[in-house]
Amino acid sequence: MRFLLFSTLFLLAGALSAKVVAGDSKRGSELIKSQGCVNCHRIGGEGGSAGPDLGKARSRNYTPASMASAMWNHAPAMWSSMEKMGASKPRMSETQAGDLFAYFQSIRYFDKPGDAARGSRVFAASKCGECHGRASALFGGAPPIAAWKSVAAPIAFAQQMWNHYPQMEAAMAQRKIHWSALTSQELTDILVYVQGLPETRGMSREFSLVSDGRGEALFTEKGCLGCHQGSLDLKKRQVSGTVTDFATAMWNHAPSMAAVAKKFSKPYPRLEGTEMRDLMSYLWDQQLYAERGNATRGVKVFEKKNCVSCHTAGGTGPDLKSQLAARGGPVRSFSMMAVLWQHGPQMLEGMKAKKLAWPAFTEAEMSDLVAYLNSLQGGAKGAD
Repeated sequence: MRFLLFSTLFLLAGALSAKVVAGDSKRGSELIKSQGCVNCHRIGGEGGSAGPDLGKARSRNYTPASMASAMWNHAPAMWSSMEKMGASKPRMSETQAGDLFAYFQSIRYFDKPGDAARGSRVFAASKCGECHGRASALFGGAPPIAAWKSVAAPIAFAQQMWNHYPQMEAAMAQRKIHWSALTSQELTDILVYVQGLPETRGMSREFSLVSDGRGEALFTEKGCLGCHQGSLDLKKRQVSGTVTDFATAMWNHAPSMAAVAKKFSKPYPRLEGTEMRDLMSYLWDQQLYAERGNATRGVKVFEKKNCVSCHTAGGTGPDLKSQLAARGGPVRSFSMMAVLWQHGPQMLEGMKAKKLAWPAFTEAEMSDLVAYLNSLQGGAKGAD
C-alpha cells in the first residue's frame, strides 16, 4: 500500500512533458467521447446531466492550473458515480490533457460573449464591408466572407489578418479610408457575426498547437526578438487573454511593424503555412502554459494537503527529489492531470486506508505545488 501511495508522485517523474505541450482540439473532442465524459456531462447542448456542463463558458483567466484543480477536486465523486454505473475509469496522458484544454479553448472557454448585431455594426463602421462582400469581392479582389475558411480556426484567422495588412493598407489609401484598430471585444463580435452568416455557418471550431519547437526560431527569424526585449519581452509577460486577444494584438501591431520594416528597407514579415501556429505555440508555452506558482508557498501546500505523510525522502519509497531532478524537464499542470487519471483511484484507496482526506486544491495551490515539485529538480524557489 505504501508503494502505491508513493507511486502517484513517483510516476509523475515519468510523465514530464517536452518543452511545449501541444494541444489539438479535434483530438480533445474525440477524447471526451471515447472516455465517456458525455455520459454525464453536457457539451454543446448534448450529453448527460449528472455532471457539470463542460460547454459552459468559463472565466477568461481559465488556465491549465484551473483545469487541473477542478479535475482533481471532482475526481472522487466522479469515480464513485462511475462505479455505481458500472463504467470503467478513464485514463489520460499528459498529451491528452493538453488536447482537452485545447478543445475547451475551441468552444470559446476563453472569449468574452460576442454579439452578432454589434459585430455587424463594427464590420460596417470599420469599412470592412466596402471591400469584403458576403459572397463575392467588392473591391480589389478582396476575398468575400464566404471564402474565409479561417473563421472557425482562430490561429489561422490571426495569420490571415496579419498577412492581409499590406494589401488592406494600399486599398484603404486608394479609397481614402482610415485604418481602424480593434478591441478584443470588437473582433469577437465580428467573429460571431461572420460565423453566423449562411455562408460560414456550421464550420467546426479548430484549435491546435504544435510541439516541434519551430516557433522559437521563427521568433528570431521574423525579427520579433529585435524589438521584444526588456519591458517588451513577450516571454516574460503573464497573459490571461484569449486567442482573439492575440489576433487583435497582431492586427493592431501590423502598422507599426510595417513601418519598422519600411524604415530598414525590409519586406513586411508574412507568415506562411503553419508559422502563426508555430509562433503562437511558442508564446502560449512561455505565457499561458507556463506555471506561475511560488515554490515557497508550494512547500506549505505540500504539507497542508498531507502529501508529506507519504511522499517524503526515506519514508515510503525512492527519494522524490532525486527522481524529479533526474528527469530534467518541467512538471506542468498537465502532468498533474495525467497522474490523477492514471493513478488517482489507487491513491484514493490508500488515503482512505490511512484515514486521510482527499486533497482539494484551488488554482493557486495547484500552481504553487507544481512550482515546488519543479524546485526539487534544482530550480529556484522564486516568487511568481
